Amino acid sequence: MGHRITIVGPGAVGATLAGAFAASGADVSLLGRPGPHYDAIATRGLVLYDGVTRSEHRHRFPAADKAERLPVPDLAVLCVKSRHTLTAARSIRPWIEHGVDVLVVANGVPWWLLSTIGHTGGEPVLRSVDPEGELLGLLPAQRVMAGVAHFSSAVDEPGRVTHLSGTRLLVGDATGGGPSARVARCVAALASGPVRPEATVDIRREIWEKLLGNVNLNPVSALTEATVLEILDDPDLRPLCVDIFEEAAAVGSALGIETAMTADERLAVARELGAFRTSMLQDADRRRPLELDAIVGAVRELARRTGVPSPSLDVVYALLALREYVRGHRATPGT
Repeated sequence: MGHRITIVGPGAVGATLAGAFAASGADVSLLGRPGPHYDAIATRGLVLYDGVTRSEHRHRFPAADKAERLPVPDLAVLCVKSRHTLTAARSIRPWIEHGVDVLVVANGVPWWLLSTIGHTGGEPVLRSVDPEGELLGLLPAQRVMAGVAHFSSAVDEPGRVTHLSGTRLLVGDATGGGPSARVARCVAALASGPVRPEATVDIRREIWEKLLGNVNLNPVSALTEATVLEILDDPDLRPLCVDIFEEAAAVGSALGIETAMTADERLAVARELGAFRTSMLQDADRRRPLELDAIVGAVRELARRTGVPSPSLDVVYALLALREYVRGHRATPGT
């Protein structure tokens, strides 16, 4: 790979990765959707502030709102919210058909998960995140590398992103095994930047272990507007987070995705990132639709399909689904 990288969705995570790839010597371009943030990047450049080193860099990356306006990359990195994944995949269909490597860095349960598990009744489509199965057809598991970001970033204002904490990015093939040549190329393209890549042979477990922190802290933060530290220090909310962890861990176990982490260990990992506002809370702050289905709804769907009880998860989901309905982000309160 010649390390020609296109970031699809230069939001908080995408912009941070753009800077990291550029710092490692890659030729970076950006594919975004018109709006204040993208418009600022296209006209004035992308400003990246490192909250740890207190350094600031302005990048003038080539940017476009249509894939055909950019050269075909060696690697397309999708960093969009789950509700935009299908649209993003459609936009780069020619690249996919050309054989471009695809790395998807996103929160929540991926659309391809069930297609990699052989004992779920033969239905490979995860309806909560891919209702018609179109995404699975366009980007089947064998075409996807998945990334799990263990860092926190935020869009401060249009065109400006701050990397707040954390440096790890785990990368692996959706189908497991390896490490494959394409994963090795992806890791090499981030060799010397501020984000530290690690190849993994079991990305499903890594996705699920991150989910075990997101499935509780994200929805609770969106409901309470509290930071992660405020939630973890609350004597009533921490037990709720533990209960949701246990329910989600049981779902993972039923799918054959085991974790050795306890609830206390997973919440300790979240604590290390400090008093940050979760991605779901950042969306709530900006009155955007929440990633409810990818982070919570998909786990509920999998709980039902595996027969695992999920009472705490169900309550939190119902509260947020109604919240989204009241705000006009959902057609119905819940399912």
